[in-house]
Amino acid sequence: MPLIELDKWRLFADLAADDVKVIAAVCEERLLLTGEELFIEGDSGDSLWIIQSGRVDVYKNIRGDIDRTLASLGPGDVIGEMSFIDQSRRSAGARTAEPSEFLVLTRAAFQSVQRERPEIAAGFYRNLASILAVRLRTTTELYRESVAFSIEATGAGRLNLMALSEELKPITIYLSGGITMAGRILQMDSSPAGYTLVLKEKSGRIAIVPYHAVQRIELD
Repeated sequence: MPLIELDKWRLFADLAADDVKVIAAVCEERLLLTGEELFIEGDSGDSLWIIQSGRVDVYKNIRGDIDRTLASLGPGDVIGEMSFIDQSRRSAGARTAEPSEFLVLTRAAFQSVQRERPEIAAGFYRNLASILAVRLRTTTELYRESVAFSIEATGAGRLNLMALSEELKPITIYLSGGITMAGRILQMDSSPAGYTLVLKEKSGRIAIVPYHAVQRIELD
C-alpha cells in the first residue's frame, strides 16, 4: 500500500504526507497468515499494530480454550494502543481472521521521532488519544447494554445493575451451585478476573460476588 494513503486514516489525521512517512519509516512491516497471534492476553508489550490490510479479531479468554471475540478490526485500525502508551500487559489477545499486513511501531522506535520531530509526535499522540476516547465510549455503552440485558434475562425486568446499586433495592441473588444471597448491591467493581458485585447482606456482612457466577437476580 502506498504510504501516501496512510494519511487518510484516523491515526494519521491532519498529518502531512511527509510527516506520515517519518512515522512509517520507523515502523516494521509484518505479514501474518490466518489464525496467527499478534499477541496473547497477559503478554508484556510496548508496540502498536497498525492494520494495512486483512482483518484481526480481538478476544478475551473466558475459561480453558473458550474465547469471546470483543471486536473485529480492519485496515486503518490500530491494536495494542494501551501497551504502547504505558507498557502495561496486554488486556486482550489478538489474532488474524485472514492474511493481514501490518506496520508495527514500538515505543523505542518512536522515541527517535519524539526527539527529532516533536511536532509530529504531538499530532500522532493527539490522534491516538482520539481513538482511545471513541473506544472508551463504545466500551462503556456496550457494557451498559450488556448489564441491562443480563439483568432483564435473569428476572429483574429492565432495571440494570447501576440502578439497583444507586437505589439500594433489596434483592436476592441466585448463584451457581444452588447458593442464594439476600441484601443490597452497593457497587460494581472491575478487575482482571472480571466484574464483581459488592453486596451488603441482610446480616450486615459485606460479600464480593463474581458476576459470572450469578444465575438470576430477583427483587424482594
